[in-house]
Amino acid sequence: MLEVILCLALFSVVLYVAQRQNAAQWQSTQQANEQLKHSENEQKQASMAQLTGSVNWLGNIQKPLNQTYPDCQRCSGSDLKRWFQASLHHLPESAIVTSKQEGE
Repeated sequence: MLEVILCLALFSVVLYVAQRQNAAQWQSTQQANEQLKHSENEQKQASMAQLTGSVNWLGNIQKPLNQTYPDCQRCSGSDLKRWFQASLHHLPESAIVTSKQEGE
């Protein structure tokens, strides 16, 4: 009986360690995805600034809304800004703060 209890205790320890490692891997994968999306957003912003010749129209785009693309052939002004915001990846606030801290 004692052997069975010891085996079950050891098995529970092994399962606990495996679960912790799995959670850590999942979290690092999620952070890598968020950093990739943030990097893509920054590249898109830099490309749009180069295309338009100005960054003034961007305003403060840190948290894009889940918007749809406007229906227009040639976008300008607020339609262009809305089209651009719709192209950005949605990132949680924690990912934006983390990437800002890494840049410092």
